[in-house]
Amino acid sequence: MTLVPKVGFGQEGSWPARGGADRLSLGRALFRDDLPAEEPEACWLDGDEVWLRIEGLDPGYPVVLLGSMGAWIEPDYQTSFPFGSVVSVRLYFRGAEIGPLPALLVLQSMGLRGPLIGLSFQEVSARASGQIREALCALVDAGAAKAAASSLFRSAVAEAGQVREVIDDPRRVRDILSVLLRKKGIVRRAAESAPSLCVMLSEVGIGTVRWFGTEGWSEAAAVEIAGHSSVFRFNIRADQVRPGELVSALPARVERLRQSLQQRGVEAELTARFLHPQWLHLPPVEAEVVDVSFSSLRLVLREGQPPLSPRLKLALELPDGDDGVIHLRGEVQSLSAAEGAAQLCSVQVVAARREDERRWLRLVSRILHATTYGGTAWQAELWDLFDSSGYFNLSGRRPEHFDAIKPSFLTMAQKAAAIPHLLYNVACLSEHGIEGNFSIMKPYHSTWMIHQLAKRPKSASNLTSRQVLRDMFTRCFEHAQADPECRHIIAYAEARVAWNERSLFEFARVHERTGLVMSLPFHLVGVDARGAPRANDPPGGPFDIGEATPPEQAELLGQLCESSPRMYTEALDLVPSRLAMGPCIERWRSAGLERERAFLVARSGGAPVAAAILELGELGTNLFRLLDSVRVIPMRPGGDAAFGPLLDAACGWFRRVHRTSFIHFREHGRPAYAGRASLNDLGEGRLWIIARELIPEFVEHVYRLTEPKRH
Repeated sequence: MTLVPKVGFGQEGSWPARGGADRLSLGRALFRDDLPAEEPEACWLDGDEVWLRIEGLDPGYPVVLLGSMGAWIEPDYQTSFPFGSVVSVRLYFRGAEIGPLPALLVLQSMGLRGPLIGLSFQEVSARASGQIREALCALVDAGAAKAAASSLFRSAVAEAGQVREVIDDPRRVRDILSVLLRKKGIVRRAAESAPSLCVMLSEVGIGTVRWFGTEGWSEAAAVEIAGHSSVFRFNIRADQVRPGELVSALPARVERLRQSLQQRGVEAELTARFLHPQWLHLPPVEAEVVDVSFSSLRLVLREGQPPLSPRLKLALELPDGDDGVIHLRGEVQSLSAAEGAAQLCSVQVVAARREDERRWLRLVSRILHATTYGGTAWQAELWDLFDSSGYFNLSGRRPEHFDAIKPSFLTMAQKAAAIPHLLYNVACLSEHGIEGNFSIMKPYHSTWMIHQLAKRPKSASNLTSRQVLRDMFTRCFEHAQADPECRHIIAYAEARVAWNERSLFEFARVHERTGLVMSLPFHLVGVDARGAPRANDPPGGPFDIGEATPPEQAELLGQLCESSPRMYTEALDLVPSRLAMGPCIERWRSAGLERERAFLVARSGGAPVAAAILELGELGTNLFRLLDSVRVIPMRPGGDAAFGPLLDAACGWFRRVHRTSFIHFREHGRPAYAGRASLNDLGEGRLWIIARELIPEFVEHVYRLTEPKRH
């Protein structure tokens, strides 16, 4: 949690940080200093620290969310709760009883945790309120409670700023419901007087869906289920009704409600300030930030502050938590009433300058993710993680193979903090240190690449292996989605790793028909260029090897267009407008990083028979040097015979740019090689590519795979 104090215009000094998470030392407990300085309004509770009993109902229930305004419990799918009525409630904490408290019983969707039963306290004595506050403080001190976002208690927030997508393809509808299996949902019946019901999606058949709940219903109703990054709504009608169970037809359509990016509540004080463009004679406006995403924030304007209006342009300032100020340009998107006479305002924002973009990405990342941190204060610990996780043993390698690249890798890990628009490293941290690492970089104009996934096999922390994977995947994919240029995410994944099969390859098979994801096989070959032919060695046999001319490059593109999927050529910048990678190369070079692309062709009788696509990347960006690569493309029958001469020529090109080795992606057959370069077979892999449009469903897929094991 990032703590950002409120400071107004004109106050002396900068906005100091209290707990800059990305700069914490691993020598101390990471979260102890990040607790809120003030009493939280409400807290999510771990375990069964606080219990609740409802008068007239036998069982007790552990409280999962508690505040002075109410308590929330999870439904058990066996008890019929009298929703809409006032009940008497007693709380139990460490042997003490709080209450009785009158509470209104309601069913609420609380986002990622699924539906919760809410008991909104109607009258709370000063003594009971004090007891609840004392319990929360004790739980926070013990590490058994985490402050809840204030936006959870503002009903106006729930529907604001959502993006709606209607899905009516029966196969996609079935896929989505399959991801939501065993998820809790809310049934909202058509009759206004009918109370909502809580159900669970228990089985998805070819054309039917089975539901489990406290009771069946026979009339048409709307069901709402929360996934990881979206809320799904669909209408169903009962075909079969049995006690506690209902069978319906597969819904004809699903409505996905999601934020423009994952938007979550701010769990600490964060204040934005701006000059009202229509009231410039007034002092700057200070507004509490209650929700943020990478592209928007939501403000609460207090009573008496000048009102805002849609489409109004704002210049905003926020503290970045690191003794700096973030400057944003914003446009008011929507307005709604909040508590009392306050105004809730959704603002779309972009960073005013490049340095503001970096600060904004870091601040939002800290708010959105509780266990993962961007930045690179842990270079030495990262190297130890790769060693202990077994990453250095992938593709038949040994740890000593990576010693030569270690200095470059550690240097790049340090540089990455200043260029999150190109390189971003995510570390999952606990009080015991680094639990996992996942990296993402932007090697092409509109494509991000995930790589270097490593996780400790055993941990002394309370973070499970599944949570580590979920949190790192979520943060990397949300970081890529924050880039408005992002159109694709790719991965060069080892083919025989179980996690890759379940997460990447299985998803690609299921969704291949959409044309928005694919998984293409290749063979990874390491090439040692030091033993290859030198300048005074004989030329390439019957072939004339040289740089590709513009007409030859155009012919190569035509060949790729015929033989490769469009997603492949689009994602790898193998299209006419981006073939030279000019803007991408300039972006890397302006950050002080190497990036280059070149084309060699083998000619026979003056006609090109095969081509090699060579790429160079900054040393240390990837431990397997995936950016220093060669692809050989046959352009005519018999072009495979030119593989050896082209590979030898590639060795010479890489030596001229001071590389002693590179990677060959063998995507076409198994051509013979009799040259002097040393080739090392690193095994089978798959190039996984996903389009931006399908990323929300993939995140849901990862969310399902990483659910806690059921005992």
